[in-house]
Amino acid sequence: MSLEISESDWDRTFLDLSSKTAEPLCWAYGLLRYRLVAPLDPKKFDNCDTQTREIATRALIAVGAFFLCVCATVPLLFTALVLGATSKIFRAIGFSLQKNGYTHVRGSAPEKKLEGQAKILTWNICGIGGVNDWRLRLNDIVAQINAEDPDVLVLQEVYDTALAEALIEKLGSRYAHFFTHLGTNVWGSTGGGMVISKCAHTRFTNESFKNNDWTLNRTFTTLDIKAKPEDALPCARIIGTHLIHDSNPNRMAQVAQIVDSVFKETFPVPTVIVGDLNLERDKAEEGGLLNPYLRHGYVRNEPTATNELARQWEQKKQAAPGETIDYVSLFKRQLADGRQLPVVDENIRLDNCHLVKAFDETYNTRTALSDHHGVAATLVLAGG
Repeated sequence: MSLEISESDWDRTFLDLSSKTAEPLCWAYGLLRYRLVAPLDPKKFDNCDTQTREIATRALIAVGAFFLCVCATVPLLFTALVLGATSKIFRAIGFSLQKNGYTHVRGSAPEKKLEGQAKILTWNICGIGGVNDWRLRLNDIVAQINAEDPDVLVLQEVYDTALAEALIEKLGSRYAHFFTHLGTNVWGSTGGGMVISKCAHTRFTNESFKNNDWTLNRTFTTLDIKAKPEDALPCARIIGTHLIHDSNPNRMAQVAQIVDSVFKETFPVPTVIVGDLNLERDKAEEGGLLNPYLRHGYVRNEPTATNELARQWEQKKQAAPGETIDYVSLFKRQLADGRQLPVVDENIRLDNCHLVKAFDETYNTRTALSDHHGVAATLVLAGG
């Protein structure tokens, strides 16, 4: 199914044009940057069915690229410059047309009436790098999402506009609202977040972190959902984010910015934070710093993410093989220092918090859906 583009969707139109214009450059980059250096194992990577054929294919790619550069240098450079410049112009126009720093797409599903609870799923779907191209994984990712059937879906690493549009296309009949292109950035990368909801809402906001640099504009979103479409007030607040993969001080500054935004709220409701926080839950110097503010839904021992998939691409990559860095957690009202957050946590709980499996113990990059499992939980409201 295809969702019509209205007069208010010109931001989406120009951002989609930017993506399509850049696609030939991205395709060429993928051949030269990933295909030529990927391990030759045909059972794990997006390769030919034998090593001999794969070596021949890569030789053809290398020879073709060499002759194009030698025999058609000027036309090749001119084409690349035109496509690149046009893509950036469309991108700049698209972001300038956004309202409040995000693109909203109305799905064809009616807004849902909640019955005292809301199911939430957060998932870093690894839109680029570490696993095979998202086009090879998309149908299985969507199948997992549909099987879980969350009321609110918060995704990370949806960097490619084509991926965002594909998700809208496949999920548009099941969801009422899509919020995408979060984090205006003409020259670098957007934050990669995407929020998808069946629920009516009173508010959606998207705020950039203050310590971003020009290469990456990470953000956090706030979605106030309603129990019924006709309600005037929200029943819950869901904050979604992907903290920077950098030093702990930078991540904790981002956590502080989120907590400060919660302190400024004037209407107390149950408040959940979800996403890839890049903070190891069981390390005092990382996840331990979250404990004063949060009650975690996922408390089991199985890691939520792995570095074993990326390690197969880049053998020198040094990191813990498994990490618990993806969260669905409730904000506490009473803090240890005596302060109170304007949230509701009495008779509020997260039930049935579990992993949505994206890989298995074989770490097979051909079958893995991501290097992160999804984390799902049901937010049970007072009286639910």
